[in-house]
Amino acid sequence: MKAPDIPVDEVHRMAALRSTGALFSPSEERFDRITRLTSQLLGVPMAVISLVADQTQWHKSFTGPVTAEIPRRISFCAHAILSSKAFVVEDARLDPRFADNPLVTGEPFIRFYAGYPLEMPDGSRVGTLCVMDTQPRKLTRQQLQGLRDLAAIAESELQRGQLNASQRELIRERDELKLKASVDGLTRVWNRSAITELVAAEIARAKRGAPLCVAMVDVDHFKKVNDTYGHRTGDIVLVELAARIRRAAREFDAVGRYGGEEFIIVLSNCNLETAKAVCERIRRFVEDDPFAAPTGELRVTVSIGLAALDAEHADLESLVGVADAALYKAKGNGRNQIAY
Repeated sequence: MKAPDIPVDEVHRMAALRSTGALFSPSEERFDRITRLTSQLLGVPMAVISLVADQTQWHKSFTGPVTAEIPRRISFCAHAILSSKAFVVEDARLDPRFADNPLVTGEPFIRFYAGYPLEMPDGSRVGTLCVMDTQPRKLTRQQLQGLRDLAAIAESELQRGQLNASQRELIRERDELKLKASVDGLTRVWNRSAITELVAAEIARAKRGAPLCVAMVDVDHFKKVNDTYGHRTGDIVLVELAARIRRAAREFDAVGRYGGEEFIIVLSNCNLETAKAVCERIRRFVEDDPFAAPTGELRVTVSIGLAALDAEHADLESLVGVADAALYKAKGNGRNQIAY
């Protein structure tokens, strides 16, 4: 196996990568949309938006059997960022650079790889949009052009940033280890500690005049899902639920896993009517399409409790408490609904 070389502009490259605020941050729908589309258009099981850090490769978004992070020394993408052109490996088992790579000899058993580097305005290549398959293959010229076009979209998203002010500040204040520890390992949203901190930060901002709502989302009859289908299926439900929440929420809303099957959404600069519309979209996104599980399709619904910041409920404990009470009201009224 050949380890990737270090780019000559590594110091500037890492500065550009950190400036995006995307490294070690939670998953975002705007990136997930790109990897889903890439996988579908090219007919491959794995598509990844990767960010190549000092020692690791962080997967900002991915489809298929890919882990969130891998060592840089075994990364295909760390090779891809060495050039501005497409990097293609048609059969890794026949390529001396990768034949004994643990990603080839073990899971996810990569045989085919193609990636385009993601460039920042200063020309720094910070990661890739790449596709992988467990079978050798070739891409047509049209497919390579499609991958390049999708990579350009991913570049634009990296450059513009979309998180709200509190999330950007949290990312800016934490070092890489603390930031990684702030993301839920299963669902790739903020964990309880981080989302609680974000609620508190948004309350402080909202007291200057902007409206704020907090929603608590809980899977209906989740214990029955675990007891009937097993915890693996339960985990699949939680991962897909987090993805659907991100898809239905506004791009700058903060989403976190509060515990077990409970999620919190921080709807900054949002009045109650708009928040109700967002929550109804989440409820429909969950109810309308079955979840794919190893045992077959599974129907899932959620109950949602919604609270708006006001003079009476103007601190973290009170606001979250109102949302929690509204959630229990939704469950008591029959589930699969919103209460506030």
